[in-house]
Amino acid sequence: MGNLQREVTAIEPRMQATTQGENMPALVPELVNMASSPDVSTADLLRRALVIARRLAVPDLVDWLSQEMNGYDDRKSIPEHRVIWGQLQVLEPVSGEHIPFLIQNAEKDELVRRHCEGQAISVLESIAASEGEIVKHFPTEVEQKLMDRMRVRMRPRLVFSSAQVRGIVDGARNKILEWALDLEGRGIIGEGMSFTPQEKQAVQEQHYYFGNVSGSQIQISSNGSTQTQANTTAGNDLEALQGLIEALGAILDQGAVQGDAAGELRAELMTLKAQAASPRPKWEIIKATARTIKSVAEEAAGNILGELAKPHVATLLALAAGAAGG
Repeated sequence: MGNLQREVTAIEPRMQATTQGENMPALVPELVNMASSPDVSTADLLRRALVIARRLAVPDLVDWLSQEMNGYDDRKSIPEHRVIWGQLQVLEPVSGEHIPFLIQNAEKDELVRRHCEGQAISVLESIAASEGEIVKHFPTEVEQKLMDRMRVRMRPRLVFSSAQVRGIVDGARNKILEWALDLEGRGIIGEGMSFTPQEKQAVQEQHYYFGNVSGSQIQISSNGSTQTQANTTAGNDLEALQGLIEALGAILDQGAVQGDAAGELRAELMTLKAQAASPRPKWEIIKATARTIKSVAEEAAGNILGELAKPHVATLLALAAGAAGG
């Protein structure tokens, strides 16, 4: 009886270890579930994706994930999904209030309002969860140059919304989800918290492009293939741009949106009008503006987003989801 008890005692840890191994979720499906769950922070998602990227030996993804987690030191390496457009304001000296300010030269206005956000994703998650506007001041040299061009010198600043920052966080999250779904679709699962030599080989035969890629989408191509981007500045997209301008203008004139949301939408409307008037509209700016409008409209009271989803307008809003390149 004593010998039997000792044998059972020795077997139990092995059975427990085996059971735990069998219950371990496969790496890639777990990553898909994490990316799809609003309860999982994007910082935690990035860390888990980094484990998988290292085990699959995907150096480009490892670099991108590390920069998303820790922040970007080089402004030139900041990817497109981290570019947001602020509202330019100046401090009016008489009233002491900040008022919108538009630079008449469209290209200079775009250059001033374009902001590449390089902070760590955990910082951006905290900012995205906050209420109210987000203010960034220019470097002293840039600030002085802007003030020198004003008839009345007023200190400028850029103002953003938390919805724009949430768009950055969601952009990183969407990239990871797209990559994980592609792996899962090709049978690269990672059972038992590891990958087989065959799975690793399959990944090495695939090209993944991360980071500063036009359209902010993860691009996937098979070995030896090339990718081309379609020109989306066709007439239907220009009609969509004009349709969005008209629909948004009508909503604002009706007073359907109030408070900070109305101010933000008016600023974005000015951006769209400037692009529509330009002989060479910049679709990168239009897409970013459409993303912001969509985010604000989704949070605003009433069926604002439904009012925007009219003929041609839906085409332009699809650009915000990456359905077309720019």
